[in-house]
Amino acid sequence: MRMKSIFVALMGSTLLASGAHAQDTAPLSASENASVAGDEIVVTAQKREQSLQDVPLSVAVLSGEQLSNRNITEISQLQTTTPNFSFQGSNNPRGAGLAIRGIGTNNFSSAIEGSVGIVIDGVPIGRQGAGMTDLFDIQRIEVLRGPQGTLFGKNASAGVLNIVTTDPSYSWGGKVQATYGEFDEFVLRGTVTGGLTSNLAFRASAYRTKRDGYIRNRFDDSRLNDRDEWGGRAKLLWEPADNIRVLVAGDYSSRDAACCMWTIRSFGNNADIRNRVTAAGIVPGPDNREVALDGRTFIRQETYGGSVQVDIEGTGGITVTSITGLRWWDATDNNDADQRPTPVLNINNGDSRQRQFTQELRLTSPSGEPFEWVGGLFLFNQDYELGNSQQGTFDQPLPPGVQLSRAIFVENDTQNFAAFADATYHLSDQFNVFGGLRYTVERLNTHFRRFANPGTILLGPNVDQKMKRVDGAWTWRMGAQFRPTEEVTLYGSVARGFKGGGFNALQDSTVLRTVEPEIPTSYEFGAKTELFDRRVRFNIAFFSTDFDDFQAQAIGVSDTGTLVFDVINAGSLRTRGIEADVDINMGSGLRLMGGAAYTRAKYTDFAGAPCYFGQTVAQGCIVSGGQARQDLTGKELAMAPKFTANASARYETEVSAAGASVFGQLSFAYRGSTFTALDLDPKSVQKAYGLLDAQIGFALPGDRLRAWIWGKNLTDKSFVELIYDTPLDTGGQSQFFPSTAARQFGATVEYRF
Repeated sequence: MRMKSIFVALMGSTLLASGAHAQDTAPLSASENASVAGDEIVVTAQKREQSLQDVPLSVAVLSGEQLSNRNITEISQLQTTTPNFSFQGSNNPRGAGLAIRGIGTNNFSSAIEGSVGIVIDGVPIGRQGAGMTDLFDIQRIEVLRGPQGTLFGKNASAGVLNIVTTDPSYSWGGKVQATYGEFDEFVLRGTVTGGLTSNLAFRASAYRTKRDGYIRNRFDDSRLNDRDEWGGRAKLLWEPADNIRVLVAGDYSSRDAACCMWTIRSFGNNADIRNRVTAAGIVPGPDNREVALDGRTFIRQETYGGSVQVDIEGTGGITVTSITGLRWWDATDNNDADQRPTPVLNINNGDSRQRQFTQELRLTSPSGEPFEWVGGLFLFNQDYELGNSQQGTFDQPLPPGVQLSRAIFVENDTQNFAAFADATYHLSDQFNVFGGLRYTVERLNTHFRRFANPGTILLGPNVDQKMKRVDGAWTWRMGAQFRPTEEVTLYGSVARGFKGGGFNALQDSTVLRTVEPEIPTSYEFGAKTELFDRRVRFNIAFFSTDFDDFQAQAIGVSDTGTLVFDVINAGSLRTRGIEADVDINMGSGLRLMGGAAYTRAKYTDFAGAPCYFGQTVAQGCIVSGGQARQDLTGKELAMAPKFTANASARYETEVSAAGASVFGQLSFAYRGSTFTALDLDPKSVQKAYGLLDAQIGFALPGDRLRAWIWGKNLTDKSFVELIYDTPLDTGGQSQFFPSTAARQFGATVEYRF
């Protein structure tokens, strides 16, 4: 608590102090604006600054200005701009997950981590939920597709979301942006930066977001699934010598919302749910955005931390880099899981605390040499505690005042140590070979307890179990790159990744069981081109990745009708496909951008998959040893649409001699149909859909003041992120809507100084 106060005080004092220096300032530097086709896009996908076109792997890049132009403020919205990137929502911050090329692990187990790594300013985030913060003051986002085990290592078996926030500038400047939109959404953002001395600069940013809910609760006419967040970030850059750079950063964010609730899509066998929901005037269906609940639904979350990065250029141009990070994440939530205005299962809560320490120390050779290399050591330590509790009658015939419960408390201690090296040898100006190697040791200690809440009867057995595991693995990559002309680069590579094993530490677990490590082997061939005097940038990649022991979450229904969650190794699978990105500067202020991906993700060996409710023997469900299983070998993965695409056209032109301008943009995103449940329940299919967005605005001379109106999902397309079995209603289906699944309009004003 004391550390949180220090961060809040630091950012507040920095913002207040900056006001005294804000006069006679210049606009934000051009480096903070988006690149256009023809400009070089610089990324750090290989732990050094490089042109995007020189990096031999598939990378999608979004600048901070592109995020602003699309009014993108959450990671979940990135799937509308990036093919082969997916987000799956959840009723709590621990269950949401990311996927790249159809691969991702989103689950509720505190002893299993995601397959897509989130890295913020060089610091890997141990839990995906801890990285789901507001996208404010972003310099760029890099989506690295495919296993990144050599250089990023931690939780990068499917890819990495590399988020780079904006660094301080010695030139004084800043901006304030205000947005008002649908559901009474109000967003306020502010940034200021400048030099305090000749070798000391700072940057401070803050935001406030508030939005009403889009799910109506007919019980009290309240609104659920709202958004209420605020936060800030402060950075201090110190350069005491020409060869020394020290960057200190701290951030804090808080969320307190009536979120997140699902709605009924179809009724099952529970007559009480059917009668009470119908009496409340609710009609189940794919468009149902109403509930009738008497219990509390809320999320309270705090995320904060700091980092220190030191870069020292030594003899021969070799740079020593140290990145030290400390992060905290606290989340508390509850939702009324019984789907009716009676206290059947009003308590369905979670309380988690995560603390992590990371340290990376690396040496980097100078760029432009025949032999370029980077090597280093990485240390990660995480303490993660999770308490879950369910309490109510569970629709059982109990005496008055008697309730059932099941609660768990899980303590996880994770240590990850790795040594890595990666090198590129330029055999000529046209041809080079590259390769890298990493050895990782990961230790996980888990203490799992299952018990009853005070004054209640335990539903299921009591459990008190401790388990530990140690995993060691080599990850590597190798490949070659050929540049036949200045405009075209070809590459091919093979890479092996690793994600450590864990345990099924879930509320439904009656015994702690081991989940084996996830091992991908990936092949990728691609071309990167800049044509027509660099006005056209076109990149394409072909990929094939085999996963052994893929870690997946399975959902079933218990004898009492409650959902049963499990984490299993889904045998082996393969994802293959093609993805492409294009950026065209048409001239005269017109820019066209787009991307597309075709992906076939299938299980190659998954004979023990869970059956879906109602699945018959004729449909492939076999009961053996008291368990109902099906063979999904050869079947497609859930949450892996075959085709995803996006396109945008932006036009801006001056309309006065003084420099005033007008601009407009059209954007379209398409996602193919997909199952949303691992068991491939036919009722869990989300059909294909497309989203059309637009904006139009103006900028005053000097570009200090810009204003625009915007619309999202202009065709009012309804879609869901998840379809699953309704708790306590065998055979029923529920769904989870994102906020973007409805037409929205709004306006934004931005002032730069």
